[in-house]
Amino acid sequence: MRLLDAGFSSCFVATTADDQACYIQWLISPRENALLQKTFDGLFPSLGPNEMLLEGAYTPVAFRGQRIMPAAMALIAERAADLGAERALTFVSDDNIPSLKGCKRAGFAPCLQRQAIHRLGRCRMVFVPLAAGTPYAFEAPPGT
Repeated sequence: MRLLDAGFSSCFVATTADDQACYIQWLISPRENALLQKTFDGLFPSLGPNEMLLEGAYTPVAFRGQRIMPAAMALIAERAADLGAERALTFVSDDNIPSLKGCKRAGFAPCLQRQAIHRLGRCRMVFVPLAAGTPYAFEAPPGT
C-alpha cells in the first residue's frame, strides 16, 4: 500500500485466467528518484539513468509456491529493458530464502548489498557492489 499511496507510476499485476490477482510488483524508473528517496528515506539507492528498481513484490498466500514470482519478475525486467534500462535492481534480505530463490529463477544475480550503518543514533544505508559470481545467501557455504 505504501507504494500505491506514494503515487509510483508503474504497477504490474499478474492475474489468473479468471482475473484473480496472483502477483503484484512495481517498476520504478530514475525519473521517480525524488519520490523514491522521499518515500523510503535512503532505503534504496538513487537510480542511475539506465537502471530501474523492482519493488513491492507480493504474492497472495493461495498462489505461493507456484513459481509465479520468478515468471512475473522476468517479464517485468524485460519491460524495464524495453524502456531502456540496462540493469534492473531488486533488494531482498538474506533470510528471505523463498524470495531469493524466486529472484534467481527470474534471472537476477547478486550485484549490490545494502548495509545499515548506525552512528550517533542515526541509521544510513550504504550500497556495496558485489563481485560478479557472488553466490546467493542460500548457496554460500556456512560461515562465509
